[in-house]
Amino acid sequence: MIENVTLLAAFGAGLLSFISPCVLPLIPGYLSYISGLSLDEMRGTGTAAVAAPVRSRVIVSSLAFILGFSLVFVALGASASVIGQFLM
Repeated sequence: MIENVTLLAAFGAGLLSFISPCVLPLIPGYLSYISGLSLDEMRGTGTAAVAAPVRSRVIVSSLAFILGFSLVFVALGASASVIGQFLM
């Protein structure tokens, strides 16, 4: 039986799993891999001239990764729905 889950409850569960001790330490490594920058490069020297391009590169790369990842799973879900409708 499927129960209705509120958007707030789903968001809270996702946030809780994201900040869990198993996932949180991996975030700097993921950001480094996605952006192509080392952790030292991401930290920068603290000047605004260096920090702004690095920050924007990390944000743009992360958003592109999230968009691509989301599109793949939406396409997989849509494909499963079409196949399920075909089989019924």
